[in-house]
Amino acid sequence: MLSIRIAAILLIGLAGASAPARAQSAWTDRGFVNVSGFFQPSSSFSNTVQPTDFAEPSVVDTTYKTGSVPGFEAEGGARLWRNLAIGVGVSWFSKDTAGAVSAQVPHPFFFNKPRAVSGDANLSRDETAVHLEALWMVPLAIRWQLALSGGPSWFSVHQDVVSDVAITQTYPYDSATFASATTVHRSASKAGFNAGADVTFLLRPRVGLGFGVMFSHASVPLDDTLTVDAGGAHVGGGLRVRF
Repeated sequence: MLSIRIAAILLIGLAGASAPARAQSAWTDRGFVNVSGFFQPSSSFSNTVQPTDFAEPSVVDTTYKTGSVPGFEAEGGARLWRNLAIGVGVSWFSKDTAGAVSAQVPHPFFFNKPRAVSGDANLSRDETAVHLEALWMVPLAIRWQLALSGGPSWFSVHQDVVSDVAITQTYPYDSATFASATTVHRSASKAGFNAGADVTFLLRPRVGLGFGVMFSHASVPLDDTLTVDAGGAHVGGGLRVRF
């Protein structure tokens, strides 16, 4: 009889101890809004075009270098069931980029006697992404929350692309000097994906600060010969609001 009483006391104690843990693991907010600045590491890609000059194709190689990029993102969502939420986020950045150009330009008088020129191009790129996210919200402690997210993304990329080079030359035209790059502005969109994690510390019951990491990606064809990677890994932080 004594053993039954002891077992009952232990069960009651365990139930009482597990109640705060269950309450702690339940996310009770109705929704959220996050506003962040982010930082994305540098990236590069290359492309070759062959415009016709002096009735013979030139060969123009360009390496595009996008330096480390600061950007802006905002997202909001609502709880669907227990700790599961659905959200939509938008991220954006704009960056002046550099292009290293190396070209073989045909001779105006002789075939198969190209002249080598090289120089730099001033280019620009901006990228907008819309992310649809399923989120699992995990309260870690009284003021700490973890959000794990993933879903499809839609990327829109605007990029200056080198299409030819302008040169300076004098008779007998056996050599040439790079003057500038001829560029065209390309735009395209493509579907991709996203996955991320975000940690929030609530300074007040409904307002806090957060830090997150995200990886997103899409291969976006700007024309028939050039496909660029959009998205990538980035880290960010900012305001977190719960309601």
